[in-house]
Amino acid sequence: MKTSPSFLNTASASEAVAGDSVLMTVSGALALIILVMVALAWLVRRSGLTRRFNEGRNDISVVACKSLGSRERVVLVDVQGHRLVLGVTATQISCLTTLEKVDTPAPEESVPVGVDFPAVLQKLRQKYRKDPL
Repeated sequence: MKTSPSFLNTASASEAVAGDSVLMTVSGALALIILVMVALAWLVRRSGLTRRFNEGRNDISVVACKSLGSRERVVLVDVQGHRLVLGVTATQISCLTTLEKVDTPAPEESVPVGVDFPAVLQKLRQKYRKDPL
């Protein structure tokens, strides 16, 4: 049997195209999955979801921080019923003093008394109303 070279070239070319097509499909799907994973990780980080899970374990919490210079700070930290005053520099952290934790009530949201939103809106409408003449 005599085989023609053009027949062999056509068969090998179609197999190569099919192989390239599968390779492109698999690599495209893998790239899409990796892109979705990176997007979800960024979204979780931006939404603060990780902080919400860690709030249940409040062993250590930073109460206040005051900058004293370009790299020096005084930090007030609550640790298991004690309040630590820490001096933080670029090279070390020093405990300045240890205090007993003071229970402070959470500040209530203050709503200004006498502010009536509909009345304020009506005043703004009257102030900026353009009278057609």
